[in-house]
Amino acid sequence: SKIMSDLTVYAEALISTVARAFYDDEAVCLIDVLIRDKFLRDDDMSPRLQLPARKLRATLQFLQEEHLVKFETVDDLTQGGSQATKFWYIDYNHAVHTIRLRLHLLRKQLEQAEMRARSSSFYLCPGYKDKRCNGRYTEEESQQIVDTDSGLFLCQECFLKYEADPNAPSKDTYTLRLVDNTKDLRLAMDHIRRVTVQLSGKTIGNQQLR
Repeated sequence: SKIMSDLTVYAEALISTVARAFYDDEAVCLIDVLIRDKFLRDDDMSPRLQLPARKLRATLQFLQEEHLVKFETVDDLTQGGSQATKFWYIDYNHAVHTIRLRLHLLRKQLEQAEMRARSSSFYLCPGYKDKRCNGRYTEEESQQIVDTDSGLFLCQECFLKYEADPNAPSKDTYTLRLVDNTKDLRLAMDHIRRVTVQLSGKTIGNQQLR
């Protein structure tokens, strides 16, 4: 039916997109061929795909463990094959279910990583190190005073101290610096952005993936 045909197209697009986002070239190549040909015989895949037999077996095993491909053993002596030939294929229903579950868990993990990174962050005034002030703030506390010129956060204690001082030092000397977890936060955000970009606009049936 047309509905089943449309669902298969959506499933193929989803599986192909996920493969390109997260797997190596050999796995992507194998997925593409299985999407195109539907079934592949175990004993003629290596020459067709121009992959060494060992690499092909390892890639198939990996994709099987990822719950993307399955095989059926067929007695095909009449077709000139061995007595027990494996035919590999993509089980679309199972693959789509697995991918959706893993994407959900992945997003949860990324969101948790971002929350951990944010919750452990803090801001310091340069004067804190020199013991000129007590300017250590949580992320929420740091946003109380914002420099209208730069958009950066300023130390509240130093700002109040120098607000009416005609000889006040440069704002650079009391502009807050994010400490400790900038790298972790950037990494978490990059992972979230990567997943969002890779899967933006992808659907399965009438459901958006993000």
